[in-house]
Amino acid sequence: MHIQNWTPWALAAWASLIVPITVVAVWSSSWWSYAFLALWTLGIVLGSVRLAKRWHNGHNDRIVTQAQLSTIRTLSHHRHDWMNELQILYGYLRLSKPDKAIAIVDRIRERMEQDSRVSQIGDPELATFLLSFRTMCDTVRLEVAVQNGFQFDRNADQSDRLAKAIIGIVGVIRYRAASSVNGVENVLKLGFSRDGSDVTVSLSYEGELAAADSVVPEMEKCVEGLGTIRVVENETGLTGQARTMVVRFPVSA
Repeated sequence: MHIQNWTPWALAAWASLIVPITVVAVWSSSWWSYAFLALWTLGIVLGSVRLAKRWHNGHNDRIVTQAQLSTIRTLSHHRHDWMNELQILYGYLRLSKPDKAIAIVDRIRERMEQDSRVSQIGDPELATFLLSFRTMCDTVRLEVAVQNGFQFDRNADQSDRLAKAIIGIVGVIRYRAASSVNGVENVLKLGFSRDGSDVTVSLSYEGELAAADSVVPEMEKCVEGLGTIRVVENETGLTGQARTMVVRFPVSA
């Protein structure tokens, strides 16, 4: 157990060693003073181990609870989205508009396929981040498109570094996205694809950004040593503070 995680009781217990040490200093020629020091120290060690175990169990319980709450929030948001889609579908069916109903079914199927691809992206931390993004951020709508069959490299360490870099660059947009004043939604489109030995992540953002000039430098820090960022500003079809960024990660096959 690290010192910063010690409770006041643990600190006080170890500080109390001054008592048997003083006894040994005063009665250094007596065997019982050393026995007293040994027993006192043994008691502190056993007590500290018990406290450490209790702290560790409590810490694990808190992590599990947070994970459960995050899962519940994610499922709740997905259920809300599906209910909205089903209500629209039901409305078109009641109005005898099969063409529009089929379009809704296709949209639902496409979203389910994309969620499935995200869940199989090859990095649990990144997959969880993307699937639960809407529960963490209410200023940006995230749309994720994953190339069919796309997965990160089998190299666990490399995949972990890439995943953290991607989470970092998405986080830059998330924290810089400003609440819209005219009701226009901020949208971040994130695409994953592989071209030979390169992993390409494309980001297309449309919306308001605070301190927009520093966004790209912050993203470059996230991918430093891993990849490069190419920026295309004011792409056709995008308005306002719109920009498209392509991040390329050269990955060994």
